[in-house]
Amino acid sequence: MLDFITYYDESGGLKMDLQQLLTIPILSKAKVIAGHRGLDRLVQSINIMDAPDIVQFLKPGDMLLTNGYILKDRPEAHLGFITDMHAIGCAALAVKTQRFSLELSPQLLETADRLGFPIIELSEIDNTLGEIFQHSISAILQNKTHELHYALSIHKQFSTMVMQGKGIPSIVDTLSQLLSSPVLLLGSKKQITASSHYAEQMDDQSLAAPLLTFIDEHPSFHTTISICLLTAEKYRHAEFHPIFTDRHEGYLIALYDSSASSKLSTLALEQAVNVIGLELTKKQAVKERSRRYKNEYFSDLIQGFIRSEQEALHRGKKYGLQAKGSSVLIIAKMDEPLTNKPNHILTPSGEERFISERDANYELIKQEFTKLDLSFVMFTKNDQFGILVFLAESSWDEHTVIQQLEWIAGNLYMASQLSLSFGIGNPYTNVLDIGLSYKEAVKALQSGYQMRKTRFAHSYQTMDISRLLRMIPHDEMLQFHQETFKPFEGRDPNERSELMKTLSSFYENHCQIVDTAKELFVHRNTVIYRLEKCEKLTGRNIKDPMESLRFRLAFALESLLNVNSALSEADHTS
Repeated sequence: MLDFITYYDESGGLKMDLQQLLTIPILSKAKVIAGHRGLDRLVQSINIMDAPDIVQFLKPGDMLLTNGYILKDRPEAHLGFITDMHAIGCAALAVKTQRFSLELSPQLLETADRLGFPIIELSEIDNTLGEIFQHSISAILQNKTHELHYALSIHKQFSTMVMQGKGIPSIVDTLSQLLSSPVLLLGSKKQITASSHYAEQMDDQSLAAPLLTFIDEHPSFHTTISICLLTAEKYRHAEFHPIFTDRHEGYLIALYDSSASSKLSTLALEQAVNVIGLELTKKQAVKERSRRYKNEYFSDLIQGFIRSEQEALHRGKKYGLQAKGSSVLIIAKMDEPLTNKPNHILTPSGEERFISERDANYELIKQEFTKLDLSFVMFTKNDQFGILVFLAESSWDEHTVIQQLEWIAGNLYMASQLSLSFGIGNPYTNVLDIGLSYKEAVKALQSGYQMRKTRFAHSYQTMDISRLLRMIPHDEMLQFHQETFKPFEGRDPNERSELMKTLSSFYENHCQIVDTAKELFVHRNTVIYRLEKCEKLTGRNIKDPMESLRFRLAFALESLLNVNSALSEADHTS
């Protein structure tokens, strides 16, 4: 069943309606002789031209003043003249019929009544048409001046509230008091972001249902629209004012008992929309700057530009990063059609649209994650969304997390037609290991796309020893590495590098001297000599299983501790 009737406000702003204009003193003796239904027509201007082809010079909202000279000798043109003025959208025809003994036929008056086009008799007014023109124009200008003063006053009041930090909810409540009606502010995703005291006292379900239905059926409109709620018992008339900044922000909705809201009420609504739009623009700018700093921080951390754990934790403290505890990085990415390849070359307008869409999707994804019992921080990196989840002690359940991510993907697709997938890295304890977790999450995503999947959640499957090692606190890993290779510290840098490279290759080649020599392009006796020197320096049997495990673990830690690069820098320096 139809829940509402729609009627559009196409007035393009506030003017003086005909009925209001007829109340000025000079028109007190004017008499409406036909078209009474059209007295609510808006008068934008007064035209006093007397010429046979006057119709082609008339504009919508014009009221034509005439002494009837242009019509007196053309009775056959009367009907066409009235019909043409109505088609243009003129406000009315005001005529002094007695000046040239103009007779208006009953058929003409019937046509005007049928069209709702007002015909006004001015013969009883002693003033000239010029005087009537001057007084009418003056009344219209005074009306506009009053409206402008009112608009300026309301705009100043709302702007002052914003500058005092009272915020958008206070604007909505003040507006509601001015209108003596409920007011709602809906976000672009149809969520109620602010409501007046009047609205909070109403039955939200019975009120919101037809409003949301209307928005669903009219997803994008740029002008004010009014609807009649057929099923509502009270406040049956709703007026929608869309709010735009650089994008669609939502709707300001006023509810009335009567369909005819006053002009000043409409002015107040328009000023509220303007101030709310400016406030949203300011908030968006602050949010974008804060988000940009956060994105840059995580990008630097992932790419390894931040090498100090202390610096990483200091800068990341505001985002929830801590020295203790485990974390896991999840990467989300919009699924692209399998038949289309992404276009990495964006025009300025295309890049702006991409950022706008990414920010909108960011909010949707964040909204879904807040429904889960997770502590997380979110950021963006190019076309990817990073969700860094802080794990409580012994709380990592990969199977459950995958189910939750698949649930989020399904929800977003059903609610917003957003198709995205997730890649999950391995948990880690040291903040500097986020780059490794990121690479793992990206590989997990790529593996899903290689299988031509969409809306999936994949975890990094390779269970190598580095995953286990990353669960060890960073300080303990560093201490183990230093203690293992401490006997090599006093040697010449070049000699130390040769010995450790030989020892590493020896273990990688399963303790086979010949294979080690081939890999290093040296004689087998050179390998034997170097290995014996390693045993002499360390005092350990390098072929002993336990000693072998110790050295293998120490070498495996180098990729996590960036020891190789440190050694290279030390060698270069020395």
